[in-house]
Amino acid sequence: MASEIEDRYCQLVKNALKETCVDSANIKVCRKSKDLTQGDFVIPRGVLDIDLDSETVKAVHLEDTIVRKTASDVLPMSRLSHDKYNSVIFFIDRKKAFGNIIQQVLTAGENYGLQPVGTRERVIVNPVDLHVCSTQDQSQAPTSLIQLRAVILLKHVLQLFIFNGYDAEIAQFPATENVQDLLDALNVETSSSVATDLDKTCEQLLEKAQVSSWREELTSNTERDQRKAREECGDGEKEKNSVVLNLRKYLADKGLQVGKNGYDKNLNLANVKLENGTMSDVLREAAVIELIMSGPGQAGIPTNAEGSKAVCVHLVSQSLAFTQQQADLIWRVCSPSPVPHALIQRHLVFGSVGRRKSSTSVVLDAKEFYNVRHTQMTQAAMMKYGDHDQGAAWDDMIAGLTAASISFDVLSSASSSQVQLDLSQDEGEGGVDNRSGPFVLYNCARLATLLQSFEQQVEQGVYPDLPDPSEIDFGLLREEEEWTLALLYVHGFPRLVQDTLTSWQQTQGITAGVQTHKVAHFLLNFAKILSSYYSRYHVLGGREAHLLPLMYARLSLVKAAHRVLCNGLRLLGLQPFAQL
Repeated sequence: MASEIEDRYCQLVKNALKETCVDSANIKVCRKSKDLTQGDFVIPRGVLDIDLDSETVKAVHLEDTIVRKTASDVLPMSRLSHDKYNSVIFFIDRKKAFGNIIQQVLTAGENYGLQPVGTRERVIVNPVDLHVCSTQDQSQAPTSLIQLRAVILLKHVLQLFIFNGYDAEIAQFPATENVQDLLDALNVETSSSVATDLDKTCEQLLEKAQVSSWREELTSNTERDQRKAREECGDGEKEKNSVVLNLRKYLADKGLQVGKNGYDKNLNLANVKLENGTMSDVLREAAVIELIMSGPGQAGIPTNAEGSKAVCVHLVSQSLAFTQQQADLIWRVCSPSPVPHALIQRHLVFGSVGRRKSSTSVVLDAKEFYNVRHTQMTQAAMMKYGDHDQGAAWDDMIAGLTAASISFDVLSSASSSQVQLDLSQDEGEGGVDNRSGPFVLYNCARLATLLQSFEQQVEQGVYPDLPDPSEIDFGLLREEEEWTLALLYVHGFPRLVQDTLTSWQQTQGITAGVQTHKVAHFLLNFAKILSSYYSRYHVLGGREAHLLPLMYARLSLVKAAHRVLCNGLRLLGLQPFAQL
């Protein structure tokens, strides 16, 4: 997805070349992700074949025009160049850009990367795999690894919508005690009050199904023979209790999309009431959707302040995706709501959980997996800090490290793919594979400690206060790592947030395209570069006057980087630590 910056540079070049005979209709400006010494943005020769040194291009003063018109931008240009692969190479004025980027971050603070809530839809996330909608007793059922993945995705998807300017919340849903324990362990706040209204709502939907024009009557010879045989055996009453809806006919009648990004082409008949008189599990799922529609605060019309329709995102595993589409359509057919289609439904389907390592001993459920990771994090912390008095702060730290370890592992793969977890039960086998999350948390805490140390020394009179960014000479930041951190990560964070929902905004149909793996990858790569930079360069230097300007420039960059790390961890539903 091209950002506003690339679009702006593209338009400036097009306007400048308008007076020439050069075909600039297909110009594309690309942001570079490495080798920034050779330029920051480029236009490949494949989309624009011009020679900057030609008299035609010189005549339109392309470089002067671009430099002049971007002078007040966040990323002002200093010069243009070219090579055998690129017609135009843009070089940013780094000194000015450092100051602009850092000022942006420090001004926005916790809101950096957060889009303002506008007229976008209200979003309600419905975690299907965490429901208790079966007629069978599941109160003592252990939580599965699929449910663990659902919880991690639930936290992340909710924050992605919030950061992108949506009024997002988690749907109320009925949960077992074990599922609630898992939600509590991973700090997910939910409400399960709908459980008390589920049976009543099922009855309301069933009443509509019984008189629906899409109710399927038994018409085939085989079905009639089966019904006659049951009636002869005295079981005719059971046949009368069966209620079946023809979902294929409903799809055709309503002209709903089927196939790619639409409903499954195999959808056909769906039982909402079984022959023994009990309501089907899929009807109970449809009842949850109805309760989402008419729950507290919805008043049957779940819109935002501007009146836009609400979207219910069904977060569902591949194994339940077909059933959830049935529930979606049954609700459409049977909802007693006066405005049943004020709720748009989209389905975010996620893959299974597999084993990353072979082992003679493997955890089988989410609770066991959490406990093994908790033990691994405890042992790692004890090796680092020693076996000391363990209070509430210690417990919070271990819980945070455990949540980070699991979250980064689960979010390392695209949601539609299978995620490979280290399911070894032997704590000694947990190695580098499980350290991505704690590594990011550690580097965030490392920067927080550095900034706290500076503030303490300011209070002690060792250093003067940190000046405003406008008074700092960012031309002193000459290391390539510093520019990479500023351009690709600090400045790139808001674009990353928007890119996670690019597919959501562009895809038509019921598919909910959300890129749930991008933030975790971004934060891990960001932390690696920060760790390398922190190890190679001193940030806090001596008190001498000639050393202070460089220290101020680096401190400001570190402060901005820390803010981005904190905001990024919030996107994953994780709490950054001030010290580890």
